[in-house]
Amino acid sequence: MPAVPEAVDTFELVFEFDYQDVPVILYRCSQTGLRLAVAQVQSPTVHGYFATQTEAFDDYGSPHTLEHLIFLGSERYPYKGVLDILANRCLAQGTNAWTDTDHTCYTVDTAGSEGFLNILPIYLDHVLFPTLTDSGFITEVHHVTGEGANAGVVYCEMQARENEADDMVDRAMKLAMYPGRCSYKSETGGRLKELRELTNEMVREYHKTYYRPDNLCVIVTGQVDCAALCKACAPTVESILKSDRIKSLPPLEKPFSSPVPKPSESARISIAFPAEDEESGAKCEFAWHGPAWDDMAEIAALQMWLVYLTQDSIAPLQKAFVEKDPALCGEVGFGMSEQTVYLFHISLSSINVKELSTRDVDEELSSILKDHVKDAGACIDMKRMTSLIEQKRRQSLSDVEESPHDFYSGEIIGSFLYASDFAPKAAGGSGTPGASLKARLDRPAQLSKLLEWKADQWARVCERWMLGASSSPRVTVIGTPSKACGKKLQSDDASRIEAQKKALGEKGCKEAAEAVKKAEEENETDTPEELEKSFQLPDVSKIRLIEVSTVKVDVGKGTIQSVYGEDAGRLKDMLQSASGASIPEMSMQFDHVTGAQFVECQVMLPVDGLSVEQLELLPLWCDVAFELPLAASDLGPAMDYESVVGALTDITVDKHCSVGFGGGRFGVGSAPNMLVVSMKVEKSRYTEAPLWIARMLADTMFDVERLKTAVKRILNDVPNSKRDGSGLMRLAMRALRFRDDSTYGAFNVFRIERLFSKSLSKPAGLQKAAQDLESIRTALLAASMFARVGGDVLSLGDGILKPWRSAPFVSASSEGRAPVVAPALMRELYAKDKVRPTKGKTLGCLLSSSAEESNYWTVDCDCFTDPRSPELAPLLVAIEYITALEGPFWRKIRGKGLSYSYSMNHFLELGIIRFSLSKATDPVGAFLQAVQIVSCLCMESDDQDEAEDTAGKNVPKEKNPGGEEKGDEGDDEDDEDDDDEEDDEDELGLDPSSLEAAQSGVLFQLIEPIDTIPGAMGQAFDNTIVQQPPDQLQWLLKEVQGTTADSVQAAMKSYILPLFDGSKGRMVSLMCPAQKRSKIQAELRKVKPAFNVVQLDVDTFVKTLSPAEGYAGLRALVAEGGKGKTAAKAKAKGGGKASGVERRIDPEDGIAYTFDEISAHYTGTYSKSGIRTYWEAQCSVAKGGKASKDNGEKRVDPEDGVAYTFDELAAFYKGKYQQHVLQAYWDSTCTAVRSRQPRSKAKAKSKAATRT
Repeated sequence: MPAVPEAVDTFELVFEFDYQDVPVILYRCSQTGLRLAVAQVQSPTVHGYFATQTEAFDDYGSPHTLEHLIFLGSERYPYKGVLDILANRCLAQGTNAWTDTDHTCYTVDTAGSEGFLNILPIYLDHVLFPTLTDSGFITEVHHVTGEGANAGVVYCEMQARENEADDMVDRAMKLAMYPGRCSYKSETGGRLKELRELTNEMVREYHKTYYRPDNLCVIVTGQVDCAALCKACAPTVESILKSDRIKSLPPLEKPFSSPVPKPSESARISIAFPAEDEESGAKCEFAWHGPAWDDMAEIAALQMWLVYLTQDSIAPLQKAFVEKDPALCGEVGFGMSEQTVYLFHISLSSINVKELSTRDVDEELSSILKDHVKDAGACIDMKRMTSLIEQKRRQSLSDVEESPHDFYSGEIIGSFLYASDFAPKAAGGSGTPGASLKARLDRPAQLSKLLEWKADQWARVCERWMLGASSSPRVTVIGTPSKACGKKLQSDDASRIEAQKKALGEKGCKEAAEAVKKAEEENETDTPEELEKSFQLPDVSKIRLIEVSTVKVDVGKGTIQSVYGEDAGRLKDMLQSASGASIPEMSMQFDHVTGAQFVECQVMLPVDGLSVEQLELLPLWCDVAFELPLAASDLGPAMDYESVVGALTDITVDKHCSVGFGGGRFGVGSAPNMLVVSMKVEKSRYTEAPLWIARMLADTMFDVERLKTAVKRILNDVPNSKRDGSGLMRLAMRALRFRDDSTYGAFNVFRIERLFSKSLSKPAGLQKAAQDLESIRTALLAASMFARVGGDVLSLGDGILKPWRSAPFVSASSEGRAPVVAPALMRELYAKDKVRPTKGKTLGCLLSSSAEESNYWTVDCDCFTDPRSPELAPLLVAIEYITALEGPFWRKIRGKGLSYSYSMNHFLELGIIRFSLSKATDPVGAFLQAVQIVSCLCMESDDQDEAEDTAGKNVPKEKNPGGEEKGDEGDDEDDEDDDDEEDDEDELGLDPSSLEAAQSGVLFQLIEPIDTIPGAMGQAFDNTIVQQPPDQLQWLLKEVQGTTADSVQAAMKSYILPLFDGSKGRMVSLMCPAQKRSKIQAELRKVKPAFNVVQLDVDTFVKTLSPAEGYAGLRALVAEGGKGKTAAKAKAKGGGKASGVERRIDPEDGIAYTFDEISAHYTGTYSKSGIRTYWEAQCSVAKGGKASKDNGEKRVDPEDGVAYTFDELAAFYKGKYQQHVLQAYWDSTCTAVRSRQPRSKAKAKSKAATRT
């Protein structure tokens, strides 16, 4: 980069220094106070962070709502979405922002600096001079809909958060920790009640107070020239100097300057949060006030003390609460909030509720802390403390390499907020410029000082901040799971909405709808075409990517092969020299980047040969892999588990054991047929990583007590899955696809719960599990292995292969290894009976939860799998075109407040294309909008009528207050319909400028994951795992730039349109609040072709998936319940003879059931007396009773509109549905034939015989 100038125009250099070879620079505008901070990270991407310090003393959410409104236009660019539209043309994927307790930060990331410098002045104009219109407030923040409900993008977002367990516990803690007036306890996102009361004028006043140039810092990380950056800000400086509003501002009163109040005494608070499982999943937080922000030495010491107390299985609090029998919880952690005065807490999660009720956690914690303070810290393990400090030092250096943008920007933002020496010439500034920032960046130096500490110094830290008279009183918050709490919250909200609707009346609801529509129209000011075209797409060829060179050892062929990269030849020569007479006995891959400071080693072992029973134990092994004792062997001495944990802390930066890359406790990752053991170490300690991986595999002793602890830890974590609505939705989708006898089935959380609680809860079961794990290990070590080394491989020297030439990497058998097994693609584990909806069919699940307040949707369609498909680049561009910020979905789905977020993705490995909604207030409305948008985009502009007809198939006509459908003439609302049609016209075909922006967005999407050394090496290995060519990225970058409007629209028609019009088979998984299930069911009828979903509450879903054939069981329910029945009802119908002959129609779905079937469905949701009352008062007696097979009566099957006798219907559906299901379908769904001649019996039989 060019030399750093002392001054550029009005910007003066404040400080400049290097940390880890990265120049860190700060400029300050002498006329406005605006600050520009730069960290010149070596990366192909440039990241911008525009931070303003914001303080709120209430829960109205002004900081958060303002964050949203900033993007709706500025005084110079008064067009909604112009910022994102232009950013999309700068090799970016739009813009983003976050709101924290003490600041709001606006972001944009670009590939290269050219696009960043182009968008910067426009972005700053939005931040400092936003339009803040009333119409924007209505749509983006909060409004009342025509149905009398509350909506808005911000409202939708916070509705999904307000009653989550973590948020509720955190809020209770902060209210107790900050008595009186203090902004640190405020909900800056906004509470729902306050959001309903917030006004746009309040937001305008908030902007006036805090959004000013002397309270704004522009932070840039990446390769950007300082002089060019300062010049790019010149238009902003000019606007500031001309602004009468800014000229009239009083001197800045530094936010967060008031003393931080503390509680006068310790407190213990208990709350309930919504959950489906009340036996486990409780939470506990212990909170204290900590050091002042500028007391860096004390902060570093306190952080290390908290690490010592909590980090691993031999930590004091882990031993007391997780390892001790009986275990209280599944996890112990800590957190520290960066503030003027730090707030820190220790958290216990996945707590067993029964155990919690019998223990005094406050007293237990105090006792542990006091034990560590007495006798000058005599019981503190100083060897372990030293190990932890060294590991933290390594991890800090690793952060610089692995996530440099986050690392530097995070510390710069903190210094901007709280360091008095960040810009001494600013109001209140003092000290040596940049000294605090430099010290905070150099964490290793701070940690090195702690290596000299003695035990008594650590004891004083504990006493001062957690026990002593000078520490703040401790606040303890205990949150317990409650199903009743969730039901009450949902019921109360439903009652509130009903009362609101009643108060508004029909007229008020209509006025509310008109206000929203008017606001939407006012927001639709298009960005001038000439402005868009003035932003030329940057030259991609100027962007320098991180070079990765790859070489493979192919044990099957007995060769070392250069795969890709400019250093591949040198790397191959080095490996051939190191191999000597023979190559290693296993296949290997080496990914090299010059200058990498850390090395990652991974070993994969195929699990294909394991039995189902053995696969079911893999979750246990993965969970406990690094905390088991080791037997003595040629690899090393015997070690107890505490020594193993300590040794691994001493050498590793990170370590993982999972099935597949990216797998976890209840899920598998890429290469799902592989057990993966991974370690990351400093380059100088490379040889130790293979040695320890070898010991983890070969010497591990499956100690029963360690297994017992892990089983309880895993079981305590299960309830967290039960209240994770989006996670349950994804699990249902996996169940519809994958085999029960695969690793996907073995890692099914509810199957794990059932197996572990039944078979592994007793000593005999654990003993057998230990023996079975020995057998599993023997089988895996006999199989072929695959190893990977990533780092600065050329610097590792000729000894690079030596650690891989001993057991277990070398076979002890004269017969050698088993044949090489390749990593499996995810789709290769699909079940033979995978749900495969036929053309025009949509099958899946509708889940409901009392712990969930938002809706989540996933809709899948099959798609191609070829990584070199000529349609891949056009499809990626098509997806970006539709989903981009300020693209069609953004404006019509998020912009209308129908859903907080949405996504569309193509998954090559799965062979699907997927549309998802997250935190949706009106998921059906959002989906129908998507249908309409995609239908229009797939039509040429001269096919307008056809487009409108196609879109209309999925959008039922609205009804006027009199109940009649709106026609083409005769009322005043036709003009509004015409306006809507004109809007649709605008969406017909593809806009050339938007197409270029979509290409730009995809280019950034491809470059961003490889903008760091670990990211670039990781993608090189990913190409191997998912069987893609090594130059896939380079090929795809060229292909994207070569896409055309025709190729993109063709991809839309072939792959995206079927996802929405149902012309191909679709799979769906939906999650909704229990209280709103009936409403969602009713609204789903608007979707055509129909969503045939089986309905399950969480309890039923858990029971369905928990058996060994749980996935297959759900697939069977989907097949049987495809006409809209709940799982409980479908099961009742197939479960043998009903105890009663009378059937009544459930108004929930219009189907007839016996009382036993109704009772089975609603048990757990309503009391027995409530079900009986419902049966007698609301369920009408089904007409016709049992169908007569002899009277020749015919009824119309709504599936095809043809009339059949019961015998003909039964003959067709034989083997698909059981008799009771058919009886109910005949009674309540098939309609009697009226005024029609029945078809001949022969034709009916023919149809029945040929249908599939």
